[in-house]
Amino acid sequence: MQCQLSAHDEGEHFGLLTDAGAYGTALWLRWDGTDEAELAVLPDCSVAAPGPDGEGCCLFADHAKQHTWEDALEEVSCTN
Repeated sequence: MQCQLSAHDEGEHFGLLTDAGAYGTALWLRWDGTDEAELAVLPDCSVAAPGPDGEGCCLFADHAKQHTWEDALEEVSCTN
């Protein structure tokens, strides 16, 4: 599993398992360093990119870093 947050070395990491849960939530795998991973049901981020055709952020609400469309280092897909 690869962390879907923008590049970082420290802190918690999150990988999307499925968004097939209740409306507005997704099932994420959360881990910190080499500790064991745990499952977390998190609400979807509701922020969309600026502009009339703004793409929605593929992360969870209250993520600490950039939204998925702001990450210039790597294309992130909501369906990975």
